[in-house]
Amino acid sequence: MVRHVAGSKTPSRRAFMMSVGAVALSGCSSGVMNFPMGQAAQDDLAEQDINVIRITPENILAHGETNGRSVTSVVTSPPRDPSAYRYLVGPGDELRVQTWSTPERRSLTESSIIPEGPIVNEKGEFFHPFVGMVRAAGKTVTEIQNDLENALVTYITDPQVEVDVREFRAHKVTFVGAVGSPGSTIVTDVPLRLLDIINQSGADDSSDLRRVEIRRKGTTYTVNLRAFIDYGTSGHNPILMPDDLVYVPAMGGNKVFLFGAVGAGEFALGASKSTLTEVLASHGGIDSYRANSKGVFVFRRPLGQAKGFTVYQFDLSDAIALMLTSQFSMAPMDVVFVTTDPIAQWNDTVSKLISPVTGVVRARAVVQEL
Repeated sequence: MVRHVAGSKTPSRRAFMMSVGAVALSGCSSGVMNFPMGQAAQDDLAEQDINVIRITPENILAHGETNGRSVTSVVTSPPRDPSAYRYLVGPGDELRVQTWSTPERRSLTESSIIPEGPIVNEKGEFFHPFVGMVRAAGKTVTEIQNDLENALVTYITDPQVEVDVREFRAHKVTFVGAVGSPGSTIVTDVPLRLLDIINQSGADDSSDLRRVEIRRKGTTYTVNLRAFIDYGTSGHNPILMPDDLVYVPAMGGNKVFLFGAVGAGEFALGASKSTLTEVLASHGGIDSYRANSKGVFVFRRPLGQAKGFTVYQFDLSDAIALMLTSQFSMAPMDVVFVTTDPIAQWNDTVSKLISPVTGVVRARAVVQEL
């Protein structure tokens, strides 16, 4: 069964509020709309996985936020952070190696100036006196230090060795796609998170941060970084690992479609949240002569579903309810429909949008037809 849930002053926003106010006061002469139609029609919707929710002051907090979720078919799969981050030395890294020989920790290096350290070669090794070639690639500095102390014990009583990376060169993370400055950055012993590199990349409103891809060792992970930025959603600002490729897609399908008794067209969602008020205002507001005050709907396909919709209904005949649209955040591929006739227009709209062949992508064609 269909579930029923009870219930900056720019010129465009001002015009919108005036238009919806006129609609509310007029009471709409096109007929009385049930919620949202008769029981028979509601039963038909239930069979097609359509759930209608009437937005009221009591439930706006529960339904007004999208929580950073994309309602396209893209399902996120962020990689897990390592339990403990460890930097592994690699070819090209320059090391600093100091060996101490006495309890006073006198360095075997006579000069007080530490000389240029060994560089790990293409084989992942470096030379150390008395020891010869030392394996370094794929090891932490602590493991290299222990290897040197074990090797030097033959020549030095209780050798004490200090090893660290003087200059990081071995590992990089590359970022490409819809960013201002594609390139790469060096990975160090300080964990590098996705947001760090996105800030460096010059991402802007054309960058779709809801679907950032991390390509790692043959596996592609999809991360909703926007969910982390806006809501702190756990797991969507992962630590990047050496040789990761970060791909930022363009906004593309990050749009809202409008049609019916409102200026038909598209509204591009930016990096910040957009509300239903802003979307309607951007297209001149509701037609106060044609619109049915109880017939403002937002169609939304739930995340990961191939069919069906959640339909949010706004009853603007109630003056208090007018402010609800400013608390309702839009999500990608939402379809906003303002009806003129409560039965004929609604049925026609539903039949076009829920076609099993066309689905949500039918929205653009519907906009052009109406």
